[in-house]
Amino acid sequence: MKRFVRNGILIIASATVCSGASAATATATMTNTVTISNNCSISTLGFTTTYDPIVANAAANQDVTASVTTTCTIGASPVITLGQGANADTGSTDAVPLRRLSSGGGTPVFLNYSLFSDSGRTATWGNTAATAPAAVTATGSATPITIYARVPSGQSVKAATYIDTVVATVTF
Repeated sequence: MKRFVRNGILIIASATVCSGASAATATATMTNTVTISNNCSISTLGFTTTYDPIVANAAANQDVTASVTTTCTIGASPVITLGQGANADTGSTDAVPLRRLSSGGGTPVFLNYSLFSDSGRTATWGNTAATAPAAVTATGSATPITIYARVPSGQSVKAATYIDTVVATVTF
């Protein structure tokens, strides 16, 4: 180590000599994590039909189909429910919906109909887990499910277009 004094300031100079020693290393493990949460999407396609209260449907029900499609994460447990509709009749409940189509306007006229989860139209599809279709498989792909609809025979109503809106919900 050398010491110099210049203009009244003490300067200390030193030199370090490196030898041929190798550098040290250290390692660490990086953990990467991806979490996939259950998720579903849902879409619907309602029915459109013609009802003839005078001839064809005077004594015969008008049976048609609609559909609901879900796409759910593999492993999810989806349950699809159908609301009572915008025009539910008095006494309608989530478990036993009394659905009606409406002619709209100031004094609407109603046309009764039902939605079922089976082709025999015996299992009403309501807005509870107990009235939902038995099993919906979550495959990660779109899964269409048929909704069986019936407009009962013998409803004598005025000529008009009748509409109802039903909310389909997937719970997973």
